[in-house]
Amino acid sequence: MAFVFYDVETTGLNKRFDQILQFAAVRADIDLVETERFETRCRLMPQIVPSPKALHLTGTSLREASDMSRQTHYSMVCEIARVLETWSPAVFLGFNSISFDEEFLRQAFYQCLHPVFLTNTNRNARADVLNLVRAAGTLHPTVIRPGVGADGADVYQLGPLAAANGIKAGRAHDAVHDVEAMLELCRLVRSGAPELWSTFLRFSSKTSVIDFVRDEDAFAYFDFYGSPRVMHFLTRVGISPRDRNVHYCLDLAGDIEALRNLEEQALAERLKVEPRPIRRLKVNGSPLLYPLWDIERPLFRDTSEEELMRTASLVRADPDFMERLTNAAAASEVVYPASEHVELQIYGAGFFSDADRELCRQFHSRGWDERLRLVEGFEDQRLRRLGRRLIYFEAPHLIVDIDRRAMDEDIAARRRGDGRHSSPPWTTVPSALAELELIRGEISEEFIQTFGSIT
Repeated sequence: MAFVFYDVETTGLNKRFDQILQFAAVRADIDLVETERFETRCRLMPQIVPSPKALHLTGTSLREASDMSRQTHYSMVCEIARVLETWSPAVFLGFNSISFDEEFLRQAFYQCLHPVFLTNTNRNARADVLNLVRAAGTLHPTVIRPGVGADGADVYQLGPLAAANGIKAGRAHDAVHDVEAMLELCRLVRSGAPELWSTFLRFSSKTSVIDFVRDEDAFAYFDFYGSPRVMHFLTRVGISPRDRNVHYCLDLAGDIEALRNLEEQALAERLKVEPRPIRRLKVNGSPLLYPLWDIERPLFRDTSEEELMRTASLVRADPDFMERLTNAAAASEVVYPASEHVELQIYGAGFFSDADRELCRQFHSRGWDERLRLVEGFEDQRLRRLGRRLIYFEAPHLIVDIDRRAMDEDIAARRRGDGRHSSPPWTTVPSALAELELIRGEISEEFIQTFGSIT
């Protein structure tokens, strides 16, 4: 088994409308010995206005991010896809990656017509090192010490964590140094808490999670933000009809009989109130799960393994109750309307057809003049829009004048945030300049001046 530790530095926090500027990865063997490393950067895409705060955090100036000697975003993403495919199969690991880094990576693959789910398909798996170190710091405090924040409180940010655990500091928010720190933290957990490391790896596989929650009548789920417990004792009652990766699990510590006696509408309303009796367990999110027999007695608090198993058996012996809970949980889900923005259509509009995936593969191996013809063959309208935009970015001379001028004007309006792009969900020139003023006391005059040419 190989491991790929990776990190991204970006133009901001918006996973759909910002972009990756730097990507770094280290491939390690089963003993966490480094075997290969890779690092790359790119310049800004034409439509992107970066967050000044994000650039300042990563030590990047607008001039550097706009440097035309850097490769294009498309070129960088093709390079990343090629390296990661070569390094596969592997377990892909990042720090807060499932909610941040991997979403940026998926978005980059999507916008550049590469396989979106590279890190968790074709025998690849994924897991989040932040979840691992939170568990280690909570359950095995002699193995991982929390970092110390500015106010003296425990924090689980990568820089303070590395410092607290004797890991050599590099430049903060640099992808290469962040990957190295992440790898060192995993080595500490692997040697100091091998059973936690094994659990972490086991549930990096979605199939393992599904099998476990299906077969265990009751199980423990580590949730760092759980209150007052870090272990929640659950039993699965159903699966979301909208997202098969979301499994509804009933908290066994709640008042089960009170739920059983509620009418349909009242039950749906109760599920929205904290503490919520149903937890949405994402089976593709590498959760940390445990059989009850593996839990130390103090973590049970006011209950016991025997009592939890008895409660779970009663719930699972009542399929009507489980169906009512599932229906109520599904009715409580927030349904978002389809967006006009292609960036927001990465999920929810179905998977691409085999024919379209084959055209995507061909797209990357042909000359730009042939790619224009291939784009017109896509069945999926998203791929047509993204493909034409790539051609506009990379080979604008192939776009007919009237269409090219329209795209020029649209990107200019997008950056200004006016016309049909008023009140947009992305950073605009006016919002970037306003943000620059807010952090003026933290940044150099030279950094400020680089924004003087932004339009």
